[in-house]
Amino acid sequence: MAIVVNTNVQSIQVQNNLNRVTNSMNQAMERLTSGSRINSAADDAAGLIISKGIEVQTRGSQVALNNIQTGFNLLETTEGNLAVMQDNFMRIRDLTLQAMNGGQTDEQLTALQEEAQARLAEIDRIATGAKFNTFDLFGGTTHDSADERVTLQIGTGSDGATNTVEIAGVFNDAHVSTLTGTGAFTSKFAGYADYADGLTAMQDQLDALDAAITEISTRRGTIGSISNRLESAADQLNTQYENLTASNSRIKDADIATESSNYVQYQILQQASASLLTQANQQPSIALSLI
Repeated sequence: MAIVVNTNVQSIQVQNNLNRVTNSMNQAMERLTSGSRINSAADDAAGLIISKGIEVQTRGSQVALNNIQTGFNLLETTEGNLAVMQDNFMRIRDLTLQAMNGGQTDEQLTALQEEAQARLAEIDRIATGAKFNTFDLFGGTTHDSADERVTLQIGTGSDGATNTVEIAGVFNDAHVSTLTGTGAFTSKFAGYADYADGLTAMQDQLDALDAAITEISTRRGTIGSISNRLESAADQLNTQYENLTASNSRIKDADIATESSNYVQYQILQQASASLLTQANQQPSIALSLI
């Protein structure tokens, strides 16, 4: 091999190796300190694309889970109000049956009637004022919720068929007149011309009360069915989140044991290269011994 002074090929080779080892050591150090195998697109371009796609899904899953919990809260609040209304209707029905029994004075019937009217007023109060946050559960004062529908976003995509649940028939107007189907309803037990007229009227009232109780039961049944569906959707999202997170970890997270070994290896090589570079730089000085 020729002895030259102007170009130190050995030094260049050692410098290149030193640069590569130093870059690798810095990368291992970055992975150890960040805990991530992919810290920039240059580390793994394809892996970065896949990882970010999975991250979109996992974050969407968490938002969808929050939406489902909000849906649960909405349905629980609605059912609680409906349960109170149903209890009132059932009490009014009991009072109606009691009033239908003969042998009572007008004073007694009037007392039963006053309680029934008070409970009817309470039902209408709930129907008007019941809210979840600012949402009127039964139409509020507008009374325009004849076919109120609420859509819950329980998935991570835009396709409504597979990512949403529609709640219908639960939030319709729940005033006494609507639930009884009479247009206008008053529970009157006293003041009839004769007992037969009063009995006929109270029998009609009883049918209207049964219709209201049945309507509320139907709405509560719908709430139960949707709640079960939301629970199933939440289980699916939790499972999806767990699996996607594990997959993303395998792609993105650094193996600390491996990176620690790599760091030590590159550190030793760096020290060796630095030592050899010193020797390579001194190699052209051999030419002086020939002069």
